[in-house]
Amino acid sequence: MTRSASLIIAILLGVCFLLGLAGCGGSTMANSGRVMQSLMVTPSSADAQNSPGGKVQFTATATFNMAPMTVKSPPVLWSIGTPPPMQPPMMGMSMSAMLPSPTIDTNGVAQCNGFMGIVAVQATASANPNVPVSQVNGMMGTVIGIAQLTCP
Repeated sequence: MTRSASLIIAILLGVCFLLGLAGCGGSTMANSGRVMQSLMVTPSSADAQNSPGGKVQFTATATFNMAPMTVKSPPVLWSIGTPPPMQPPMMGMSMSAMLPSPTIDTNGVAQCNGFMGIVAVQATASANPNVPVSQVNGMMGTVIGIAQLTCP
């Protein structure tokens, strides 16, 4: 296993541990009705090299405490992690001008854009299906699902 893969796995495990301590927001909600308990991102690991045009489609599936128990493609905010730069930028250049960065759109389609390495893909949803994720403040009240993207 490469050092960058080990680092990504350690980060993902740390995030999962912290979310477990926080209860993913579900147990602290005042609403005693339907609450999202988990969010699974599929594929859990993907290699952009094996995908048409280097684009990978990620999807989210939510599990709730009451019927309907499973909902495919609930409203989520997609984000993708970019690792820190290996070297400082040259005088007068911005970091974004120097290094390619992977992206993910609002539909969960990720692409590497010339970036090489492993990044985390994250879907964030509101634990309360009646509250849009954009209106949730901070980590409390959200449920997060994480996957991995390998860029050639």
